[in-house]
Amino acid sequence: MKLGIGIDTGGTYTDAVIYDFEKEKIMGSAKALTTRENLVTGILGALDALPQELVRQADMISLSTTLATNACVEDKSGRAKLIFFGGDREIINKCGKQYGLPPADEICIFNEKVSGEGTETLAKSAKKQFAEPDWEAFGRQLGEEFSLLDGVGIIEVNSRQDGAAIEKKAKKIFEEKYDVPVVCGHELFSELNSLQRGASTLLNAGLFPVIREFLDAVKKALAARKIQASVLVIVRSDGSLMSEEFAALHPVETLLCGPAASAVGCARLTDNPNSIMVDMGGTTTDIALLKDGVPVQVTEGVSIGRWKTFVNGLYIKTLGLGGDSAVHYKEKSLILEEYRVIPLCVAAQKYPSVVENLKKIVPRKHTRYLYEHYLLIKDISESSLYTDKEKAFCNALRKGPLPVTEAAKAIGEEIYTLNVDRLLRDGIVSLCGLTPTDMMHIKGDFQSYDREASLLGAKFAACNLEVTVTELCDMVYEEIKRRLYVNIVKTLLENQYPHYMKNGVSPEVEQFICENGAAAGEKSGMLSLMLQTDFSLVGVGGPIGIFLEDVAKRLGTHAVIPENYQVANALGAIMGSINASASVEIRQEMKAEGDGRFLIPGSEGERSFETLEEAKEFAVGEAEKRARLEAEKRGAQGDISVTVTTADNSAMAETGAVYLGTVVTARAVGSVGF
Repeated sequence: MKLGIGIDTGGTYTDAVIYDFEKEKIMGSAKALTTRENLVTGILGALDALPQELVRQADMISLSTTLATNACVEDKSGRAKLIFFGGDREIINKCGKQYGLPPADEICIFNEKVSGEGTETLAKSAKKQFAEPDWEAFGRQLGEEFSLLDGVGIIEVNSRQDGAAIEKKAKKIFEEKYDVPVVCGHELFSELNSLQRGASTLLNAGLFPVIREFLDAVKKALAARKIQASVLVIVRSDGSLMSEEFAALHPVETLLCGPAASAVGCARLTDNPNSIMVDMGGTTTDIALLKDGVPVQVTEGVSIGRWKTFVNGLYIKTLGLGGDSAVHYKEKSLILEEYRVIPLCVAAQKYPSVVENLKKIVPRKHTRYLYEHYLLIKDISESSLYTDKEKAFCNALRKGPLPVTEAAKAIGEEIYTLNVDRLLRDGIVSLCGLTPTDMMHIKGDFQSYDREASLLGAKFAACNLEVTVTELCDMVYEEIKRRLYVNIVKTLLENQYPHYMKNGVSPEVEQFICENGAAAGEKSGMLSLMLQTDFSLVGVGGPIGIFLEDVAKRLGTHAVIPENYQVANALGAIMGSINASASVEIRQEMKAEGDGRFLIPGSEGERSFETLEEAKEFAVGEAEKRARLEAEKRGAQGDISVTVTTADNSAMAETGAVYLGTVVTARAVGSVGF
C-alpha cells in the first residue's frame, strides 16, 4: 500500500485523513479542536483518531492550514518591518495602502527617491534611486529595535536592473548583525510594481512565526507518535505542493492554502464540473469556482484582508464569517462580527466556571457584552515586550477565564477604560463569547459542547435586542444566509465580468445586491430581481450543511453536500503535485533608423539578439531551466515534465501591427518523490 496522511489545521478544527493512493480511497478521517495555545495537542487529537495500524505505515505527510490566512484576516501576523531602498515617501503614503503597506514613517527607507516635477528633477532622482547606498550609514541605522522583530523584508525599487545587488548586500549586513529571519523581494517575486512587491515581502516576513510554529508543532506531533514518513510537504496557494524547507522561507505562499486544498478536495469529492465551492469553518468562509472540474486561478496575485500580493493562487473569496464569528448587538440591530471568538459552549466545556459566571449575570440592557470572558492563551511573564499592567492582566487569568467586568476589576480598571487590544492582537489572550456555534447548540443542530452556557449568553443578547432566544437564533441564521448569498453573487460577478474582477464590486452594487429581495429570500416591493446561476453550490466544512440549501434556492440552483465534506481540506492536501512556472520577456530596442535588437533582461544584465527567432530560442531554454530549478527548490524529485507556451504581443497602428514584445512561459510539474 502507498499511504499518505493529509492534515489541515484551521482556526477552529484540525482535520486529518489517511489516503490509499493505489485504491484512490480515504481509509479514515478525523477532526479535533485546534488548540491555539499549543497546536501539537490538536494535531495529536486528529492523528490519534485515525486507524493507527495504517498511520504507522504512512510514507507521506501533506499539510494545509488557514493559520496564515486567518492571521491576515484578523491582522494578527508577527512583528515585521520593511527596508525599502529607493522608496518614495509621497507615493507610499498615497498608494501603498491599497496593497497593505503601512505609512512611510513605519517603513525604513534608504536611498530615498524624492518626488518632483520636470525632466531634470526626475533624471536626478532616477540617478539617486540606483546609486550605491552608504552601507556604513545603513548599518548604523539598524537600531536595536530590529532584534525584537519576528521578521524583516528587504526590497529595492528595481531589483531587475542590477540583479538585486542592493537587496543581497543589505541582507548580508543585516544577518551579520541580527539573528532575525530576513527575506529579500527578489527571492519571492520578480514583478515590477515595487509597492505590491514590498507589501508581499513585508507580509512574508510577518508570517515567519506563524508557519514556523505550525511546522514545529507538526514535527513534534509526528515524533510523539513515532511516525517516520519520508516526505513532508505543504500546500501552496495554487493547490500544488512545496517542501517544508521551501515553505519555511516562503510562508506567504501558504496564503489561502487551506481553502486551496479544499477546492482540490472538492473537485475530487464531487461530480459537478461547474460548481461554486463554499467552505465554512470557524473563522472564515472561503468561496472558490470550479470550471470543467478545475479550480479557477487568479491572474494578478492573491488578495487577502488588507493585503494585495503577487502570490499566484486559486481564485478564492475569503470573508470573516464562520461558526465562531462574534455575535454582538447595537441598539436593536444584530451584528455578526468578522472576527472569531471562542464560543461560550466550547469554553464552558473545558472551564465549568464559565457557566457559574454566566448564571450571575442578570439579563438586562447594557452597551457592553457582559457575557464575554477573557481567556489566557500564552505566558508573557518573562517577556520584555509587554507592560507591567498587561502582565498583571494576564496573571489575573491564570486560574481560568474571567468575565469582562471581573477581568477589568482585577487590574483596577472599568470595562469602559480597559484596553487589551495588543494582547488580543498578539494572541496572548482570547475572547470567549456568543457565536453561531452557540446558536446551533440552542437549536439542536450541533450538540458537542455545553448548551447551557450558550443559552445563558443568548438570553443576555436577546434581552438587549428585545427578542426571544428563538428569534435571536433565527436572526443569526438568516444573517449568515444573507452574507453567503451576497458574496456568492459577488464571486459570480467578478468571474463573469472583467470590470468587476479588476475593480471589485463597488459599494453601490453590493448595496443593491443586499437590498434585493432575494438576498433575504423574499420578493421586494415594486421591483424584484432574481439572480440565478447554473453552477451548483458544493458545501464543505462542518456547519455549511445547515445553511447552503436555502442559499441555493435563492440563486435558483441546488446544493450538494458530498460524502466526507467535513474533511475536504485534508483530502485536498494529500492530492497535489509540485508545480512551478517561470517567464522570460523579450522586448525590442527601437532605433530611429528602424528595427532594433531584441533584448532579454536577466539577473546578470541584458542579453541582446539580432533576430526574434534567436531571442525566442534562448528564451525557451532559459524559461525551461528556471522552471525546472524552481520545481526542484520546491521539493520535486525524479522526472519533471516541462511545457512551454509563447505569447507575442502587438497593437494596431496606422502602418499596421506593431510588435510590443513576447513572453515565454515554462511550467514544470513533478512529484514529491513518493
